[in-house]
Order: sequence, then C-alpha cells, then structure tokens
Amino acid sequence: MTMNDYKREFLLHLVGTGAIKFGSFRLKSGRLSAYFINIADAMRTGKDALKVADVYVKKIEEAKINFNFIYGIAYKGISLAALIAMRYAQKGIDVRWGYNRKMEKDHGEGGMIVGDIQRGDRVLIVDDVISSGFTKLESWLKLDYSFEDIKPAGVLVGVDREEMDNGYRKRFEEYGLCIYSILSASDIFDYIGGKYDCNKIGRYDSSECG
Repeated sequence: MTMNDYKREFLLHLVGTGAIKFGSFRLKSGRLSAYFINIADAMRTGKDALKVADVYVKKIEEAKINFNFIYGIAYKGISLAALIAMRYAQKGIDVRWGYNRKMEKDHGEGGMIVGDIQRGDRVLIVDDVISSGFTKLESWLKLDYSFEDIKPAGVLVGVDREEMDNGYRKRFEEYGLCIYSILSASDIFDYIGGKYDCNKIGRYDSSECG
C-alpha cells in the first residue's frame, strides 16, 4: 500500500509514543477492539504536539478544506483546534477557533460553546478519532441550533476507526458533513502488515472482510 509521507510519519509517531496500542481492548461502546488510540500520548511535549498539528494542517491543505472557524470537541479536540490555529497564524493566516464545554458554566462567560462564531462561518470540527459518528453529529447539530447561518466545512480526525454504520453515514451526507481522516483502521493494519479480525476492529462494511 502506498502511504503519503506525512501519513506514514503520523502513524510511526503514534506507535513510537505509545499513542496507539495493539492487543484486546474494551471500548466505551462496549465492543472489543484489536487496538486503542489515545492521541494525548502523542502530544506530551510541545515538540510532539506541534508534530501532530502539522499533520492536521497538511491534511487540510491536501483536501483543500474551505473553512474559517476551527471547532474542537472536548477534550482532545480543544488542544488540536488551538494548535492548528497557531500553525496557521505562523503562516500569516489568522483563524478563529473555539470549543465546547462538557458542563455548562453558570458564571462568567457561561454557555456550552466558547469562541467567536460568526454568521456565515464555515466550521471545521476537529477531534482525535471518529468511531460511530454520534459525538461529531451531535456537535454539529448543537452548533447549527446555536448559531445562525453557519455551514459545515467537515469533520477532521486523526483516525477513522471505520465503525460508522450506513445509517449514520446517510445522516452525515444529509447535513453536508464530510469526514476527513489522516489515517483509517485499514491504513494502520495494512501498513503494519498484520492480519486482523474485521469484527474486532469494527469495520463498518463487513463485505470487505475475507
């Protein structure tokens, strides 16, 4: 399989920092997985965090994503959004960014969403991983409800676990939510040359399994 240099570097960085582990893991959804990803382990130092941000920026540029607001999903998406915005600032492009709170504040700024989202914004949602798609779709629906005349620029993640069923994929299409991933579950296992159980890693299209 041919893999872009930045994707290969990202995969090796995840493995080298212990951010991706192989074995048998029980996920929050209750299903078993042959691997587990915690992108926070790949961002323990400033240098490592910038490596991850650079990969996200390269994916944005490769996919030619048109956006003017970066929205990070709590919690890991928050640091990703900030780092991406910082990298763009270093390129001379000032991009607004924000994030959601898991719990609403009843003092100060208040609210569940932080950031200067403006009418007509194209919002790019960022996070570490996408599984079923529930959290990402929920995030967009909350944004769409809270702000007038905004548009989705897409959902950008480090890894697509390929667990989304066709029902959710249709809903993403209905709302114009494109999914952009740096790596997929298939990329990871194809690159390392490992044989794996498709049911364990949650491939959404079981027909692809032998």
